[in-house]
Amino acid sequence: MFPLVLALLVAQTPALADEIEAKGLVVMVSRYEGLTPIEAVTLADRLSKALQNANVPVAMDALEVTSQLGEQRSPASCQGKPECFAKLGRELGVAAVVIIDSSKVFDDLPMRIVLLDTQEGQTVFKRSYTASALRPAELDLAFQSASQEIKKTLTGTDSLSADAPRAPNLSPTAQAPGLTGLGLPRPTPVNITRIGAGVAGAAAVTFLVLGLSQAARLQSERSPGVSSWTYDQARTIREKANTRLTISGILAGVSGALLVTSFVLPSEPEPAK
Repeated sequence: MFPLVLALLVAQTPALADEIEAKGLVVMVSRYEGLTPIEAVTLADRLSKALQNANVPVAMDALEVTSQLGEQRSPASCQGKPECFAKLGRELGVAAVVIIDSSKVFDDLPMRIVLLDTQEGQTVFKRSYTASALRPAELDLAFQSASQEIKKTLTGTDSLSADAPRAPNLSPTAQAPGLTGLGLPRPTPVNITRIGAGVAGAAAVTFLVLGLSQAARLQSERSPGVSSWTYDQARTIREKANTRLTISGILAGVSGALLVTSFVLPSEPEPAK
């Protein structure tokens, strides 16, 4: 049964290729966890350019897609449903939609790229990639690979691609401008230590404010020269204030120690041997 279905899909691919040649396709981002909307548009644009470089007709760029669909019909509202993307593609008048499903995990960017026939609503191509969000050159290589495989699928020179994760094995050092927002800092000892110092410092300030607030309550008077608190109540309030001020001092010391330590740690991870 499966070979028959596969054969039918392969047979439909040349027809889809003709449709794409006539009407073009567009790139949409269905999910972009850990990325901003601007970064999601950047992803779609980079894949669109890679497809164009592979001589795959792209009808419009990501900004134009967003503009024509409007906020009420954004790709993210499809929640990954193929029939929804197919409908959006038909409204745009294109033959196919390339969908990017991505989520940033630290400095890695796992992506699933799908080619969808807008007329039949069928998935023609689906494959997963993982690239570094800190290395645009690696990201572009993944998009170039996806574009070539999509082109091969459409021209019939490649069988339907299985959903097999791939990770480009590159280590470029240059970082292209305009994509710095696609990654978080690498979790080096310096970053971790400074984050810890910041958290400890923030907690120290919180306990300091709470302690001073408790101490200020002791100054409350029912009438001139007459405290609002009994002796036991005043002692309880004073003990709470002292406890919080002590905790604040300890956390401030921890924050200072971590900050000083961060300056003697290596700023970059040692290269793998």
